[in-house]
Amino acid sequence: MEIHLVRHGRSALVHDGRWFRWADVPAYEDAYDAHGIRDDDRPRAELDALLDPSAKIVASDLPRAIASAQRLAPDRPIELSPLLREIRLEPPRWIPVRLPIQIWDVFSHVQWSYRLFSSADHEYVRRARAAVDWLAGHAERSSSIVAVTHGGFRRILDARLVTRGWRRAFERKSYHNWSVWSYRN
Repeated sequence: MEIHLVRHGRSALVHDGRWFRWADVPAYEDAYDAHGIRDDDRPRAELDALLDPSAKIVASDLPRAIASAQRLAPDRPIELSPLLREIRLEPPRWIPVRLPIQIWDVFSHVQWSYRLFSSADHEYVRRARAAVDWLAGHAERSSSIVAVTHGGFRRILDARLVTRGWRRAFERKSYHNWSVWSYRN
């Protein structure tokens, strides 16, 4: 059985470069979540190898994941699930200055690194457990599943898959758009 976690393509949201206070981050995320992917963004050619006829295609129900799955497998049925949605940033409220969105994302990455290291319980960890159960069930029936999801949530899925005994079938984690992390069981 195989599970392939594909990060969506590049967002169609054109960011104007402005910096944000912590309280403005959720509005930016809402705008980001409302967009699909860029018209000129295409999946890497090596992703075609994942799409054998028996592979089931699933995706987060956010527009950028849906558009990515449709671009990856335009003639295939795609099952959507909110289980695969991206996490929300949790910007520290004690930081009083405006920062680039990438810095707020770094804070989230560090926070999640600690949470994953310490096996902390969190609503996103619980959702990842449910998502892994759902993905594993599909993999049992189809032998291979391609799941289009998001960068932050994929890290949590990775931890849950490994905990459940799935073996990583990749050498290096890439966080780039269209990157794939594969697992075997």
